[in-house]
Formats: sequence, C-alpha cells, structure tokens
Amino acid sequence: MSSSEIDNLCINTIRTLAIDAVQKANSGHPGTPMGMAPVAYNLWQQLLNFDPASPIWPNRDRFVLSAGHASMELYALLHLTKTRAVNADYKTLDRLSVTLDDIKAFRQLDSVCPGHPEYHLTTGVEATTGPLGQGLANSVGMAIAERWLGAHFNKPGFDVVDWRTYAQCGDGCMMEGISSEAGSLAGHLGLSKLCWIYDSNRISIEGRTNITFTEDVATRFLGFGWNVLHVRDANNEKEVMYAFHHAQSELSRPTLIIVNSHIGYGSPHKQDSAEAHGEPLGVEEVRLTKKFYGWPEDAQFLVPDGVYDHFAEGIGARGAAKHAEWQDLFARYRTEFPDLGPAAAERLARSKVEGNARPAPRVDLKLQCDISLDR
Repeated sequence: MSSSEIDNLCINTIRTLAIDAVQKANSGHPGTPMGMAPVAYNLWQQLLNFDPASPIWPNRDRFVLSAGHASMELYALLHLTKTRAVNADYKTLDRLSVTLDDIKAFRQLDSVCPGHPEYHLTTGVEATTGPLGQGLANSVGMAIAERWLGAHFNKPGFDVVDWRTYAQCGDGCMMEGISSEAGSLAGHLGLSKLCWIYDSNRISIEGRTNITFTEDVATRFLGFGWNVLHVRDANNEKEVMYAFHHAQSELSRPTLIIVNSHIGYGSPHKQDSAEAHGEPLGVEEVRLTKKFYGWPEDAQFLVPDGVYDHFAEGIGARGAAKHAEWQDLFARYRTEFPDLGPAAAERLARSKVEGNARPAPRVDLKLQCDISLDR
C-alpha cells in the first residue's frame, strides 16, 4: 500500500467511525468529522507532539476541540492512536482511553464518549467543550500558561516548557463574543505558539451561515494582530501541511488557519447541508457514503488492517521519542538548576508546592509576555 493510500485509509476510518457511532446512537453530528478528518489526521500524524502511551506528559502539545459537537473526530483519534487512560490521580493505566466498545456506546449513559468532550472523563480531552467558543478561550489560557511557565523556568539550552496549543473551531465558535475577547487578548500578548483551525464549512444547524453570519473573519483577526492563513480545500494535504508549517515558523503572532471544508463530505445527498450537521445520515445514506469512500457498505465500526500500525509508526513513535528526549532534558535541568528543579517538577506534575520546595516568585504576566517577545 502506498503512503497516500494508507493515509486515505486512516482518514476514512476516522470518518466512518464517526458515521457509525452517530447512526447507532441515532443522535449526534457526523458532518464535521467527515469534512475535517484530513486536517485533524495530518496534524496528529505528522506534527502533534503527543505521546499516546503517556498522555499527560507535561510538555505535550495541546489539542482542544472547541467545536465540541464534532466529538467523534477526537474519540476516533484517541482510539486509533491507542491513547492510554489516566485515572483521577494522574496515573497512567494499562488500558485504552477510548475502546471500540466505547465508541459503540457513543452518547449513552456512563459512556466515556459523551456527545461533547468532557475533561477528566475521557483521557486525551484537554478541555470540556460544548458551549461554543469556550474551547477557544481555554486554548488561550493554555498558551498563556506555556508562556508564563517558560518565563519562570526555562534557561538557555533548557527549554523545559515548550509546547504548542491547537484549537479546532467552527462557524458557531466564531459567532460567539468570547472568541473575539480571547482572540484579542491572544493577539495583544503575541502568543505565537497558539494556532486556531477554523472549519469554515458555511453551514450551521439552522442552514447556511449567511442567514445570520456574513462578517469577514480574516479581517477581524488581522485587526487582532494575528497571522491569518487560508486553506482552500481540507482534502489537500499539501495546502494543509504548508499552513501548519507556516504557523510553526511564526514567532510573534498567534495563527488562524481558515479551512474551507465540505460538511458531510462524501454523502451524496447531505454534503454541504444542515442535515449533515446535527442528525444521523440514515441507513441508506450511510451505505452510499461508504460506497463513495470505497468502503465495505455493510461494515460497521471497521478498523482495517494496517491503520493501528500506521498511527503507531507516526504519532506513536514520534511522541515517544519527543517524550524521552524531554525526560532526558529535564533530568539534566534538575541537576544544573537544583534551586528551580523541585518547583518546576511540582508545577508540571500538577502538584501543590509543599515542604521545602520554593514557590516561584509572583510576576506581572504582561511584563513577562512582553519580555519573552524579545527572545
């Protein structure tokens, strides 16, 4: 199987898991995972520094699904990457965060795959999302935390705090005031390690977005001081990866990537319609959509041979290597800076500063952000 063929197989696995879960639950939002699967797949498989075997590694990149109704996209990724579960004491367990049976129980009582992602319920979910725009605001907080911790603890040659924060959002998120407030703050602080991925599919649950929403989002974010990029086709890997690499090379501004996608991509009668947003496709439409993907029409919750291995060879191997590299760096950091090591370790491990560990001094956040821009 060629590289492009296995990539396409993985993308369609994300799509069909979402389709099947929503159809079985008879409730949910299949359209966004169908349209945005290529973008999410390429980010996770090629760029995201995330170790599925140790999903709360402190220096991991953060991925926030602000468009929480597209939860099956995230659950499929957590399952296919074989992300491990973590308990309430932050101990990694010898079981998956999301199993195939969990996906089959999507939106059911006590499922770890609720209709919208919930932090602390499902390992790998970085923030509870549902109220539109909330995840975007959370992502700004995460980017500020990275900046603040780095200003306290990083030393030349020892960037022990160095993660990126990505947030996927949709038209509904952009309509909310909280997104503008958070975006304005991010631009003001120059949070260059923050990237928002705006799924501009031009469809809301009521119909086409131009019923109520016609503003020029790109111009708004340029006014906020953001780096704004445009991907014309979510299915174009070259365009998608160019945008992500461009975002990574930006040193002074947060980045907004506007992605034109087709909600319900591949559905012959529901693509680009509100029907693909908030309801199952229907039994016959599922069959026709799978036929379009070249998928077995009657197969349900299928993960073809090679998909798990491909994720393991991509994000799995890269994440494990990055994690090991960071552990070595942090061990040397603790030896080199014994006065900072304990406090850094406790903060990065989500622990309270206790005993003889010296708390970091209080610092003016704006001052620290301004100083860090001069690096």
